[in-house]
Amino acid sequence: MNNIYLKKLPHQGFATTQSSLQQFMQHAYQLQHTTIFYGISGEALFTIDGQKYRFTPGQIIICPANSNILLLDITSDFSARLLGLIKHIWLAARSSMSPESMQIIERRIHQGGNNELEKEYIDNIFRQIDILDAELAGNETCMEYCRQNVILAVNSMLLYIQHINKETNFTAKEHIPESKDKMFYEFRVLLTKKFRENRSVQFYADSLKISTRQLNSICQRAGGQNAKEIIDHYTIIELQVALMYTHKSFQELVSDFNFPDQSYLNRYFKRHTGFSLSEFRTNGVMVD
Repeated sequence: MNNIYLKKLPHQGFATTQSSLQQFMQHAYQLQHTTIFYGISGEALFTIDGQKYRFTPGQIIICPANSNILLLDITSDFSARLLGLIKHIWLAARSSMSPESMQIIERRIHQGGNNELEKEYIDNIFRQIDILDAELAGNETCMEYCRQNVILAVNSMLLYIQHINKETNFTAKEHIPESKDKMFYEFRVLLTKKFRENRSVQFYADSLKISTRQLNSICQRAGGQNAKEIIDHYTIIELQVALMYTHKSFQELVSDFNFPDQSYLNRYFKRHTGFSLSEFRTNGVMVD
């Protein structure tokens, strides 16, 4: 990850680079933005939020913002393509995907280059983004045009990943070295299924047959936040997607997310974002 990449990302909303990822070697790093990794050459062994992965050419892995990454080992020829996205662009790109689909897509290894046709498809997506990056460098008046096209390109990649997973009856093969890491994974899976119905830490602890203290400890260790913070963060992300990319009324969101009433939902949303539901929808503000 070079300085140009890091400067471009917050300014233009997206950035790409090719890297050996040496900066992650034996040093835990928290990603500030959603990052898509695409294997170019060599192999790498690393962990993301405590889960271990072996990464090879043609593979894709999508890491949400705030993911903790640690590179354990790499071959001398290892290289990967990175695509970083600010929250606004990432949420727009994934707005057509359900939370259940995103649970399968995020933090999982996907084989994006099983054959030359598939490899060419992914390579073309990155070429499109390179062209937009170059165009933006020479003319910042086309910022919004470039961002909208990046959103379309990333959405195309997500749909492709969803498609190949269905074609191959995808089942995640993750190597989780410790029981606490496995428990954190199970908590995330359960949260994806139940966050609309229940946002109580006690509910998730009971479902996992552990104490709330144990669950908070596991979440803090693997995710850097306690269980309630993770639950609320996940809920707020899905509310932001619904507010910006659907036409659902606030009352429909009350029903969808199982809140007592609209006033409660509004207070909950404002407490976590600083904006009321109407302010957020009107201004289109993205809050990290």
